[in-house]
Amino acid sequence: MLISVVDDDPVFQFLCRTYFAYCSSDIKLLSFSNGADALAYFRSNAKVVKNIPKLILVDINMPEIDGWEMVDEMDKLHLFENSHIYMVSSSTAESDREISLSKKLVKDYLRKPLDIDSFRRIFQEAFGPS
Repeated sequence: MLISVVDDDPVFQFLCRTYFAYCSSDIKLLSFSNGADALAYFRSNAKVVKNIPKLILVDINMPEIDGWEMVDEMDKLHLFENSHIYMVSSSTAESDREISLSKKLVKDYLRKPLDIDSFRRIFQEAFGPS
């Protein structure tokens, strides 16, 4: 079960690794600290479907390119029709939520901090009950 976390916050990446491990022992987590590195990975693995994550968490505010730009570029790759992509942010601005949900690939907007129940919910939405 391939999951990707694109977030420049190492604490959030650690929480993702920890909480998703509670959901299943069969997790492979790809962590990226910026959208440019994540896009480079996706482009280089475009021909190998099993290397495209089924569940992807994308932070909005990151260095190099922000999460919205990254999701726009992901849409152009046509690789993520079967992926569950969630924008994550600590922002409470309604406009950030609206912009995130306007992206075709984005399933939902999640406000940090996420609790274990949020991780379980999105895991089950992507992979089914464990």
